Amino acid sequence: MELTTYQSEKINLGEFTIEDFVYVLFPNQEKMRKAALTILQELSKESKTISEIVEKHKLPRGTAYDAANKMQRLGIIDREGKYAPVRLSGKFALALERLSLWYRAHFGIKKRG
Repeated sequence: MELTTYQSEKINLGEFTIEDFVYVLFPNQEKMRKAALTILQELSKESKTISEIVEKHKLPRGTAYDAANKMQRLGIIDREGKYAPVRLSGKFALALERLSLWYRAHFGIKKRG
């Protein structure tokens, strides 16, 4: 995951989009980006299974599942059980905040601004 200066500035200006977010996750994988974007857009409306999203949008099944698995490993999406619908994780933002606090403390990095 690589966040460029340009993307950081877009965040600061409130111009960072879901497309930018997906690009950060899959910078060199265009097909995975497209699948992840579709998955996130669908999940922002309601919880669904990946199969439902694949069928609705005619996504390549393997690519969609690979993108979903990576997003699940990162904590962006989750599910209650193996065959339960997938949903956006409420824990992702909290995990990032905690990680940033640890990172600053561990490496002695002071916050700018």
